[in-house]
Amino acid sequence: MLVSTRIEGQNGRVRELSAVLDFNAPCCMLLFQDGIDLGYPEAANKPVDWARIHPDKVPKFITMRGIERGILVTLRKVSLGSLVAENVDAVVLELAIPRFNTFEMILGRTFLKNYKLTVDMKKGYLSLLP
Repeated sequence: MLVSTRIEGQNGRVRELSAVLDFNAPCCMLLFQDGIDLGYPEAANKPVDWARIHPDKVPKFITMRGIERGILVTLRKVSLGSLVAENVDAVVLELAIPRFNTFEMILGRTFLKNYKLTVDMKKGYLSLLP
């Protein structure tokens, strides 16, 4: 499901990104350029380099491509319509995914844990409630 989100990063920087809801993703994920644009200069680093200085800020997680590493940041606010979550952990990926993709971010469990998620496959709907 593709949704429009409003992300507030550091120093009041705001971006509107198209996102995919993924309740299997352990955390929210965004691309390094969006991380930089949201005010996280550490997003410009390669995770392997950043891990030497801040090993606790470079988590490992499993994807379809194998074990990935990213730089952990805390987004001030993530808004999906009237739903607003504060201090949402996200991992900035160093992937240079071409912009022809239909989404720019993954909303994972660090966002979804704030809400009641209901999926009804028979009726074909998904609801997210406070």
